[in-house]
Amino acid sequence: MNYLHPVFALCLFLEAFAVLWLINQWFRIEPVSGHAPEIDGLRGLLAFGVFVHHASIWYFFLQTGRWVVPESRLYTHLGQSTVSLFFMITGFLFFGKLMNSRSVPIDWLRLYVSRCLRILPLYLLVMLMGAVLIAFIRYSGWLEPMAQPWNEKSLIGLFTAGVTWTLSYEWKFYYALPLWALLYGRVPLTWLMFSLGMLFISGISKALDIHALTFLSGALAVALKRLTWWQQLSRSVLGNLLALFALVAAVVEFDSAYAFWSLILLTVFFCLISNGAGCWGLLRTTLARVFGEITYSIYLLHGPVLFVFFRFGLDFQAAAQLTPLAYWLTIAALVPVLLLVSVLSFRWIEQPSMRKVSALTAWIQRTVA
Repeated sequence: MNYLHPVFALCLFLEAFAVLWLINQWFRIEPVSGHAPEIDGLRGLLAFGVFVHHASIWYFFLQTGRWVVPESRLYTHLGQSTVSLFFMITGFLFFGKLMNSRSVPIDWLRLYVSRCLRILPLYLLVMLMGAVLIAFIRYSGWLEPMAQPWNEKSLIGLFTAGVTWTLSYEWKFYYALPLWALLYGRVPLTWLMFSLGMLFISGISKALDIHALTFLSGALAVALKRLTWWQQLSRSVLGNLLALFALVAAVVEFDSAYAFWSLILLTVFFCLISNGAGCWGLLRTTLARVFGEITYSIYLLHGPVLFVFFRFGLDFQAAAQLTPLAYWLTIAALVPVLLLVSVLSFRWIEQPSMRKVSALTAWIQRTVA
């Protein structure tokens, strides 16, 4: 059987729901109520899709030493379309805040403090772990350095599965928010200067591409939220069918999600989902929303789990000898590890960090004043 057969991906998703249900019996996670529960349910599926995408890349990499996009539209879109939809979610959430800012003014300091505490603690921990592990591999003398062709791929890129590139786009979007806010009202000069300065420092011109347009798809979804007929369509059977059709069409018809027509179809899908098309209730279930709570941990930690297992557990050479079925059974055995580690990361790193937002914001205000 071809290692890119769709049945492998389907079985992993089904396993993930079963495993997460069991884990949640011991480490109870209560999903936070939001304005769009469908988005909460969608996020976890997207993050797990990135894991499956990179697992398929690892198989080819172990065989050839080449880290390339899978020769399968499904497995390609499990990585690329999920990233595009993540950007749409970010755009939806924050353009929603901007559109509501006339009645609920934005606390810019709190917004940026919350972004820092949401993203940086786990990110810095993962990068530190990667640096220590890579130094150990290279300089300890206990383990042989990786031989050709594996050392042709950046070790930190292998360790993280290369997912950190998306964070630079996220941050550039956050930096641009005060400028976008001018469309909805006045913005303090301090934050406008901050926005321009950070965009200049971060090199905004390098991010003006298809990914930048993807954030605007989120803004379109917010605008459509004000149309009663669109919400009624989204919540109807027809709306759910249209959402599914748009997603399937993007996957079946296009080799990449990073193209204009793929973006259009994914935008249709997202605009329907974010306005009530819950895939016949699947995305509104408690378990799907629990999946959504641990999204960021799954996204950042699946790379280290794969790297550590293939480097220290099974060894690259041994893994390269696995048949497609044996390989995916091995990946299936890693699913409980990934989900358990992600749940613990959420409880011990993400949640405690986010609970400090108010205290840190108040401390900065007192210090600056």
